[in-house]
Amino acid sequence: MGKPIVLEDLDFGKDRLDTNKKFNRMASNFPFAKMVGAVCRRVAKEGMPFKAVPARHTSTIGYWKYMKRYAVPVHCVAALSIGRRAMGFKERVTKELEQLVARIKRNLTREVNPDTPGEGKGMTRGVRACLRRLDRKLPVYNGLAPWQQEAYCSVWHDLKQLALSVR
Repeated sequence: MGKPIVLEDLDFGKDRLDTNKKFNRMASNFPFAKMVGAVCRRVAKEGMPFKAVPARHTSTIGYWKYMKRYAVPVHCVAALSIGRRAMGFKERVTKELEQLVARIKRNLTREVNPDTPGEGKGMTRGVRACLRRLDRKLPVYNGLAPWQQEAYCSVWHDLKQLALSVR
């Protein structure tokens, strides 16, 4: 008892509806505001601290940095990233992550094994553009302010695009 409660600051308001049919159905059936209200009331009643943090890139950070290390699903490491953000930690790009991106780049350019046929496994224009952006952003990421690290066009957005295209 007495531990602080941290929630993602998600927005499922009516202003976001009309984006597409699947999102509208999900947002209408998900009583997120009621759940957050109930948790806030209970936390206030118990006298415990409560904080809402932005949820931007938490799943991607968890996927790239913590999923292999702790051997848990991506949702659990996203919760770990949310907790770290609430405590004020900055998510740094580690040397292992830089080496992993370099290894992916080598594999896609066929520097590792150029003799094997690779139909559908080569580098597409989107992946090439993503890797170029990462080459520019990765060296300077750790020196940025926290709000710049969480921005939409940060390195984590490009890492998410890379993860989705390499699967």
